[in-house]
Amino acid sequence: MSGPYDLVVDSGCFHHLPPHRRVSYLALLDRVLAPGGHLALTSFAAGERGMGSERTDAELYRERELQGGLAHTPASLRWVFSDLVEVELRRMREEPPESALFGVPFLWTALFRRGAAASGDVRPVHDRA
Repeated sequence: MSGPYDLVVDSGCFHHLPPHRRVSYLALLDRVLAPGGHLALTSFAAGERGMGSERTDAELYRERELQGGLAHTPASLRWVFSDLVEVELRRMREEPPESALFGVPFLWTALFRRGAAASGDVRPVHDRA
């Protein structure tokens, strides 16, 4: 992946990463997401009608198993992607089976935007002071 890209789409990868892989995920995002670019994310939702493991990072490492994927709360997604601007974060709307659209309520759908770099200064998102 060379980049930079104006749009990066993650449709179900992030929730399958163990916590320590978030570092390399964010580093890749830093490298390929253009200033002003967007991250479109779909991820397992925690809570009622959610899906995925709601264990803490420490519990996951003790058990050495992701159990199919990690469920996230709005707060956890906002924390992980705190260097990006939240455009929208909501539960996916459920769609009936006969619909041409995909929609299941156990997923978050989110859109984040990377801030535009000032005066051509393109530094990784997590290096900004």
